[in-house]
Amino acid sequence: MKVLRWVPVLVVSSVVVWSYYAYVIQLCLFTLKCSTQRVLYLSVFHVCFLMFCWSFWKTLSTRATSPSSLFHLPYTQHYDLPDSIEMNEEILLKIAHKLPLHTRTATGAFRFCRHCQLIKPDRCHHCSACQMLNNCIGFSNYKFFLLFLLYSLLYCCYVVATVTPSFVHLWLSGMFDSSSKLHVLFLTLVSAMFLLTLFCLLVFHCWLVANNRTTLEWLSAPFFPDGPDSGAFDVNVRKNISQVFGQDWKLWLFPVSSSQGDGHSFPLRKRIASHHSIIANGVECLDREGVVVSQDSCNVAIAIDD
Repeated sequence: MKVLRWVPVLVVSSVVVWSYYAYVIQLCLFTLKCSTQRVLYLSVFHVCFLMFCWSFWKTLSTRATSPSSLFHLPYTQHYDLPDSIEMNEEILLKIAHKLPLHTRTATGAFRFCRHCQLIKPDRCHHCSACQMLNNCIGFSNYKFFLLFLLYSLLYCCYVVATVTPSFVHLWLSGMFDSSSKLHVLFLTLVSAMFLLTLFCLLVFHCWLVANNRTTLEWLSAPFFPDGPDSGAFDVNVRKNISQVFGQDWKLWLFPVSSSQGDGHSFPLRKRIASHHSIIANGVECLDREGVVVSQDSCNVAIAIDD
């Protein structure tokens, strides 16, 4: 199964390698006659290609991290909660009442993961790996994923914009051999197909970033002691973007770590953070001045496929 999970990644990589061959060799070197146009095309193409490969690699290689030991049950051996619901709540309350937790289950209880044997931090969920990348997308690599979408889209846009006019002109003039015709034709079609898909996906995730939501929070609002609230983590567009890309705008377009915070703490909206305390299951928990502790793994805080 581990080998099969890499098949989609290998397919995407193969398409990228073929697109490089079709554009550089078949179009620019074998077809284009103008040396100035060839140099211009190749220069811009390689900038797009390198940024795409860089962000693609960072998205693949950066794994989602796990919650800190603060949220694990304080037992040296594997611990199974008893079947009694009352006993479960009593044990969890003793451990969790001092933790900076805000989100709850739909019944108002603390969220607990039996598999990981830990109390779930806010916005923390198990997720399945994104099949195209064979990796979970979370706080640690969400910026890389967004840049991967961006540079993939720019790569496809540039290929379509430069190949289509040349293809039409050379096709009508009869200057293509049969091999070049097929390569350039399929390059145009494949790039246009991916362009539409990537555009929709990028727009959707830009909306999520601007509203500071995960895909799970988009599908189902997180629960708080006073009820569900889908916009509890929305602190305003500028701050929402800074949480993902960082405060130094010069690093925004580069796939390097610059996200604000450490993946554990996320500010709450003022309306929620203004509460002086939270009452849950009869136990009073300090709200820590509106700062929530969350983590991107058990498996992700910002999940793509949950």
